[in-house]
Amino acid sequence: MANSEAPRALRHLWASPALFVLAAFVAFNVVGSAEAGWALMAGGLSGPAVALGWQALRRERPEAAFVVVPLGLLALMTVLFGINEGFPWS
Repeated sequence: MANSEAPRALRHLWASPALFVLAAFVAFNVVGSAEAGWALMAGGLSGPAVALGWQALRRERPEAAFVVVPLGLLALMTVLFGINEGFPWS
């Protein structure tokens, strides 16, 4: 019987946006650098992008929770940081 559980490294890639959001929060509020904060928010997409590529190469379909939760967190925090700090394009 095959093990259908995602490898640990893959789960960490999917969870990585939380660390980028935390680092962006520190950049916005402690350091006071909006450019660094927005760069970290954009970097938050790197983990899920690598995870999607990894699963595409292995011809696997990601679980819905692995996609919705991290990308939803990034979307929510982008809106909240944008309201608080101003969006980078405005």
